[in-house]
Amino acid sequence: MVTGAYKPRNPKSSALYQCVQAHFAEFEASYPTRYQEQYGFYRPVIGRVVEKFLGCGDLAKGFARVRCDSCRHEYLLAFSCKGRYFCPSCHQKRVLQFGAWVADEVLAPVPHRQYVFTVPKMLRVYFRKDRRLLGQLSQCAADALKTLFRAACKDPKAVPGIIIAIQTYGDLVNFHPHLHALVTDGAFTPKGWFVAFPKIDLVVLEHFFRHRVLQMLLRERRIDEPVIRKLLGWRHSGFSLHNAVRIGAHDSDGRRAVSEYVLRSPFSLEKLRYHATTGTVIYHSKMHPVLKRNFELFSACDWLAALTAHIPNAGEHLVRYYGWYSNVSRGKRRKAEGAERTSIEEVSEVAPSVAKRAWARLIKQVYEVDPLVCPRCAGAMRIIAFIEQPEVIAKILTHLGLCSALRQSKGPAPAHSPPVLSLAA
Repeated sequence: MVTGAYKPRNPKSSALYQCVQAHFAEFEASYPTRYQEQYGFYRPVIGRVVEKFLGCGDLAKGFARVRCDSCRHEYLLAFSCKGRYFCPSCHQKRVLQFGAWVADEVLAPVPHRQYVFTVPKMLRVYFRKDRRLLGQLSQCAADALKTLFRAACKDPKAVPGIIIAIQTYGDLVNFHPHLHALVTDGAFTPKGWFVAFPKIDLVVLEHFFRHRVLQMLLRERRIDEPVIRKLLGWRHSGFSLHNAVRIGAHDSDGRRAVSEYVLRSPFSLEKLRYHATTGTVIYHSKMHPVLKRNFELFSACDWLAALTAHIPNAGEHLVRYYGWYSNVSRGKRRKAEGAERTSIEEVSEVAPSVAKRAWARLIKQVYEVDPLVCPRCAGAMRIIAFIEQPEVIAKILTHLGLCSALRQSKGPAPAHSPPVLSLAA
């Protein structure tokens, strides 16, 4: 008997799916009156992402046929939605892919530190209503780091390697824009020499960051000079900076763990409780230092408003590369070395053959099983076809006695999880 056989997830059984299916229409209808003032105008990307999420793992939306060449065992695997920062399963695959790529292909074999940049509460509203400012916030942090590092090594052309992940969420899924930066613990000279730093003055770095953020918001006409004077007059400015996490030059596990952490999902399904009878959501997290509790209670629509605020716009990059790790710098080094390597970006498309292997590898990482190992004979399985045409999908599901799956995908009633089917050889 073969153990550890892969069993596809059951997306429609999750609390998130049930909440979205039951309340998203109500949330959309009430958005202009209940949420527009707080979150800004309704973004069309929200509807598109949620619609795809509701079809994630649904056989009626399309599937792949996976077959074992040895014993002819076969099953159907429903397509995923590939949703960023909303679908827990699809985003986790992206996190694993990103972590492996950054650790193995981007980071130089030198020590790194994780920096966390935060801004005052009174300024966060500007980033919530204009997501374009998030990219400029990232640039402010990168400029501050480069300025201090160049001064520290007394070389105006030296650059650190910087990867900045923009996060918009706090522990209780509240809107909390801040930056996680993975930074070399030193700088590279133009000749490629690495100059390590024993210590960085965080007070000076925070001052540089604060100055750049305030000037950026002033330039964008979000604040004026009196607001800047008010903030600078506070005993605690509201800006904060931490860099306690250090990763050794050869700590491969640490490099990958931090890379995955900076791209993590805004929420965890394990912390989410949805009560259908009352239409409420309870989200648990660690103890909040200000609220003095470790949970937040939402109405279903309030929960969807908070959660969808973290969905990025189409084409919006929430991971950015600067200095030694910038796309230009990496490209020049590859050209100089004569290496023909393909750069992988956060939202890049990959060839179908590569995607098949990546899918199996990532599922194996998450569930410690291999989806391309036959559960009957332990032979190698392979994807033999992708079924996308609605009429073909309908014929196959009807032939297999799954007309109910087709009806459930069209109706408003809660749908059962699509089964994984063994097909006749």
